[in-house]
Amino acid sequence: MTIESYTQSATLRHWSKFPSAALLMLTLTMAAGAPALAQNKNVVARVNGTEITTADVAFASEMYANQMGSMPDDARLSVIVDELIRLQIVSDAARAARVPDEDSYKRQIAFFEAQTLRSVFLDGEVAKRVDDAAVRKAYNLQVTKNPPTEEFRLRHILLETEAEARDAIIALEEGEDFAVVASERSKDEASKVNGGDLGYLVSGQTLVEIDTAAAELEPGQFTREPVVSAFGFHLLKLEERRTRPAPPYEALATQIRAALESAATRSIMTELRVAASVEKLVPDVSPPATDDGHGHADN
Repeated sequence: MTIESYTQSATLRHWSKFPSAALLMLTLTMAAGAPALAQNKNVVARVNGTEITTADVAFASEMYANQMGSMPDDARLSVIVDELIRLQIVSDAARAARVPDEDSYKRQIAFFEAQTLRSVFLDGEVAKRVDDAAVRKAYNLQVTKNPPTEEFRLRHILLETEAEARDAIIALEEGEDFAVVASERSKDEASKVNGGDLGYLVSGQTLVEIDTAAAELEPGQFTREPVVSAFGFHLLKLEERRTRPAPPYEALATQIRAALESAATRSIMTELRVAASVEKLVPDVSPPATDDGHGHADN
């Protein structure tokens, strides 16, 4: 669980129900900065002599960004300042009650400090290993490993009988437009609205019978004999053949970076684990498989 996972309330009305992590982080930030804040003129509120500044508001705004929605700026400022006031009031009461001396408080602080140290450390180490040059190199390698693919664009007309198919061929030979004939006669409801256009395909993506017949056509040609399949009688027209271009760098960069960062994080964790002296005193037990909602479990 990360610090971010503690900010799950749907609206600011529920902030008071947040687990203590977010409140602790804000409280510690405000308390730690209290002496210096006395000289800060960007004060938005005072609670028991402690000044709340625009810097505190900026910090809270980032933490609660997902809960603010499209709130106007003045309302956003007012709501955040109200929350910071409530937070400081409770924080002062907790300090007066010597909560920081309690073991439960110290355990939480130690836990959140370890989480923050992990996050900051890993972010820094991953950034050293995954930069723009690494992303570009991975993209080039991916493009090299996936050579350009030949693809073809087809239109088709599906008919129930051979007689219907041959009648449609006569119409095409007499000059009727293939797309028009498809829209008027095809039994394929999905493609007829687009004049029988099946879009760009690659070999093996459609029926074997269609694949084989299309391979014999040149751009602009249509089949002069019906192509028979289990679905009926097809007439095909090859619109175009082309080499599918590689996806541009910009389309894949974010995905590649995320994959590299994930791999770098795993690598760093493995290196640290190998170098550390670890003694686990409970048995290793794998968690149960989880259902992904599609009728099969994760293994």
